[in-house]
Amino acid sequence: MLALRVPAALALASFVLLFGCRSDGGGDDELGDGSETSATGTESGSETGSETTTDSSETGDPLSAEFEVVFHPKQPMVVDVLVELSAPGYANLTHLDDPGVRIARLDGTGPATSIHLRVRGLSPATTHALELGVGVDDDAASETQPVEFTTNAALPGYVAAFPLTLNEAAEVDSDYRFFDLSRLFTAGSPSMFMIDPVGRTRWHLGLEVPVVVLDQVWVGLKLRADGSVLAMRQNTALIYDELGEEQMRVEDVDLGIDMFHHELIELPNGNFMTLTFSFQDVDYGAEGILHVAGDEIVEFTPEGELVWTWDTFDHLDPQRRRAGFFGSYAIIDPDTQEDAYDWTHANGIVYADGIIYVSMRHQDWIVAIDHASGDLLWRLGEEGDFTLAPDSTWFFHQHSPEWQPDGSLMLYDNAFENPSQPNTEAHSRAVRYQLDLDAMTATQVWQDDDEKFLSAIAGDADRMSSGHVLRLDSTLGAGLPGSEMVYSRLRELDPERTPNAIWSIDLPLGMFSYRAVPLARLVGEAE
Repeated sequence: MLALRVPAALALASFVLLFGCRSDGGGDDELGDGSETSATGTESGSETGSETTTDSSETGDPLSAEFEVVFHPKQPMVVDVLVELSAPGYANLTHLDDPGVRIARLDGTGPATSIHLRVRGLSPATTHALELGVGVDDDAASETQPVEFTTNAALPGYVAAFPLTLNEAAEVDSDYRFFDLSRLFTAGSPSMFMIDPVGRTRWHLGLEVPVVVLDQVWVGLKLRADGSVLAMRQNTALIYDELGEEQMRVEDVDLGIDMFHHELIELPNGNFMTLTFSFQDVDYGAEGILHVAGDEIVEFTPEGELVWTWDTFDHLDPQRRRAGFFGSYAIIDPDTQEDAYDWTHANGIVYADGIIYVSMRHQDWIVAIDHASGDLLWRLGEEGDFTLAPDSTWFFHQHSPEWQPDGSLMLYDNAFENPSQPNTEAHSRAVRYQLDLDAMTATQVWQDDDEKFLSAIAGDADRMSSGHVLRLDSTLGAGLPGSEMVYSRLRELDPERTPNAIWSIDLPLGMFSYRAVPLARLVGEAE
């Protein structure tokens, strides 16, 4: 059989063959519109030999097939193989060299004459060797035929694999790790990566920009139920399918506001929620009247209709100022062009059972808000509504709250700007608290056991499928993001082991990651 190669912008190879095969399952995804380029060719199946002939009907006619390989110009790591059979049957593909490649049937599960196979997790700019089998029975022994193609070039910012440190004696979680990665304040390629447990990239979306300023960074990364990606960048809420095709775009101006920041979530009702700034002049007595930036939570529909808002100035006291109020993060009021003092600095939203939980970095609080009424239910943190249990410590300048299956709340405690402790003594950590809403007590039930380190900005801690914790330390090293001395570190922690860390990646020096999410599914795979 001829192994036919074509230029990277095209895809090809078809054949007529006479053999049996076994299918590897089904799915219900759809091919992205307008994203594929392809070409076809044929070759006689007589070269396979009579011993591989499979009858396609009671008459004994051989089952013949043609296939076409389809590339996607916006996503080189995903390829489709379209198989046409002369009679209803089954088809499957196997990658010969890379067991981490995932192959799924998209058109259904039963016998068919047209079968759509999707190959995910392929390395770009690489020649791949696969085997294809077809047959009339889904449990028939397969006869295989080689399929070879070369994937398109990688997108900007691609990294093939990240070197990791591994505890060989520990069992690593099988989840993928989904994170953003950017080199700030220079020309670069803001990227989203999904890597497997051995550090190999299985999906990547990156683009080239003249200067990577803060609003160029991907934030709010989520994998939706249908396998598409929810993310925010440049004041725009976005949904991409796995092929890099844009499925939703809602910009801040569509809602009549200026600036989205830090977070984007999808609500059970199908709407979306993010953060924007609100501004007021506040009288601080001897200091005079200062222009202050608070936060506003906004809910909007996929069509870009603003349907609900909640403003910190309506529910919190602007006289309560913590470290960060006079901080270095410049917020400019778009209406007056004045610099504003950073009062609340919300950085994360969680939604559960009709309650909105918001992390406010410059209040050192997690606040709970009733979605239906807008009432502020409680404030968790120093000077809040909970009494801290003995042998527990509060968090400071925290990020990324997440409820756990046991009802505890985990978050990333930057431990920065604790008024009772110099920053030189701060120790960032992943930590969990058990909350008693009747007694209004907070008990620290776990923290990681890493040696002392400080990650002053950003960070994440999320539960993995096994119960391990994926922790992202966003800013390790000296200086500010963008300095060559700064880097981000991704670690898997097993709370039942000592030390907890069993898997660790130091992301490239001088690069910044804001959020990391463990996922049991690859991008494109539906729940």
